[in-house]
Amino acid sequence: MAASIPSQERADDIQLSVIIVNYNTEQLLESCLSSLLANSPLCSMEVIVVDNHSMDGSVQMLEKFTEVRLIVENANRGFARAANHGYALSRGAYCLILNPDVIILPDSIQTLWEYMESSKDAGIVFPKLLNPDGSLQYSCRTFHTTWTILMRRTPLGKMFPKSKILRDHLMMDWDHNSIREVDWALGASMMVRKSAISRNELFDELYFLYFEEVDLCYRMKKTPWKVVYNPEATMIHCHLRESAGRGFNRQKREVIRSWIKFRLKNSLGRP
Repeated sequence: MAASIPSQERADDIQLSVIIVNYNTEQLLESCLSSLLANSPLCSMEVIVVDNHSMDGSVQMLEKFTEVRLIVENANRGFARAANHGYALSRGAYCLILNPDVIILPDSIQTLWEYMESSKDAGIVFPKLLNPDGSLQYSCRTFHTTWTILMRRTPLGKMFPKSKILRDHLMMDWDHNSIREVDWALGASMMVRKSAISRNELFDELYFLYFEEVDLCYRMKKTPWKVVYNPEATMIHCHLRESAGRGFNRQKREVIRSWIKFRLKNSLGRP
């Protein structure tokens, strides 16, 4: 049974719910929350942190963030399940799914919220992500093919670093400075319109880690709702990309496993 610290704010006062899933990222989470609370939007907001059974002191650190509603899971059952737990308890019309390794910059959340309010056909909106050195992070992507998986997760990518397959997948020939529809983008930060979600769960719990946002965007693209990138909102993403490490590590195996699940799910027509 997960432990929960309840919030006192009335449900009808909440316009935006921020959901952060944490697993052993105490320092990143602290920086994320500090930047979030220092640059909160003008709309009413609740912050929900779902801790996936961290053992690094994250839960104890959160005691000083009295504004945060904390949910402590009794085991790590994956990102999707933890995010869905937070989503089920959220009360805003919009949910901002945020990774602990994101730093919120001034006006970024306000910009996303205002865009959602004015663009009634937007189901998901992603901000521009920057690397810690201020350079552009290629966060927008086309949907995967077998070749993109091979180029991204095997030595082929290093053998052919200028491959058109990679450039097209990462949308590297576009300057990322204009609002546009995209297939999907990194789920480090994404604002979702709850009324655009056709079921009670946000993510498919088929995935333990990786591909949750790809699957969500793929489902959204089959509806009239739009998946949008808005560079007028900018955040810093301290992207670790553990799945790109040397050898066939656990993260890389999880990426490939999740991709296979994604392919099977959609080829078999699973809803």
